[in-house]
Amino acid sequence: MEQGGVPQSKMNFAAPFLNAGKECMMKKYVETVSRGLTLRGFLELPNTALEDGKKPPVMLMFHGFTGCKSEKYFLLSRLSRGLAEAGVASLRFDFGGTGESDGDFADVTPKTEIEDGLAIVDFVESLDEIDTKRISLLGFSLGGFVAANVAGTIPEKLERLILISPATSTHKKMEKMYMETGSCGRGSLVLGRKFFEDGNGIDVMEVSSRYEGPVTIIQGTIDTAVTPDTALRYKNNFRNAQLHYIEGAVHSYDSPEHFCAVQALVTEAMLQKV
Repeated sequence: MEQGGVPQSKMNFAAPFLNAGKECMMKKYVETVSRGLTLRGFLELPNTALEDGKKPPVMLMFHGFTGCKSEKYFLLSRLSRGLAEAGVASLRFDFGGTGESDGDFADVTPKTEIEDGLAIVDFVESLDEIDTKRISLLGFSLGGFVAANVAGTIPEKLERLILISPATSTHKKMEKMYMETGSCGRGSLVLGRKFFEDGNGIDVMEVSSRYEGPVTIIQGTIDTAVTPDTALRYKNNFRNAQLHYIEGAVHSYDSPEHFCAVQALVTEAMLQKV
């Protein structure tokens, strides 16, 4: 299927890399500071880089709302293993207030996560182990919203952008919940008004349109958390974007074949020449 001359695709297949193992990479615990908080994460380097001395490109991965650097069903950690097998490094942090990083979840807002994202880019630029001229960014769900804003803020620093089920209105959902119940959040994780107040001040489409590099967008066709029309909005907002639909996939890509499809698309995008 084509939209505006840019190919889109619907995918429903099993692909390699599902069983990519730890033997293909070296994992290193890392820390950086953002907004006075220590962020904690993992840098994963392909063994090939250690063997031949060539610095690999790197993919920064941003997790979703109430998620962490591994994500549900270990989505991001499994993607990082597949990238390592393909010779690509990856860096995954918990945003401030989530996972193992400092801070309280109650203080998290879209703006704080964007600030953390920018700090993570600064951190990766300081690393000797990777090719700092080949930094790409991947965001899942709310992490896609964050990644799109970061890419539009520092477009010259990024080689490629990959958005998986990118959100636009998490803050709107929280605002609706707050107006109806007097509270918002998910499960035992409670947020304040600032989450949606900050979100309402961010125009992700306006900011992200400044990024002119290659964009890969991946979207499940039966995702109810972030509906397929949202991915199309993102695709039409960029000048150089490809949108791939994964037939029958839900938000978490929780079946083996759907995860494999995501893995194949992410790896393929990272191996393409810019």
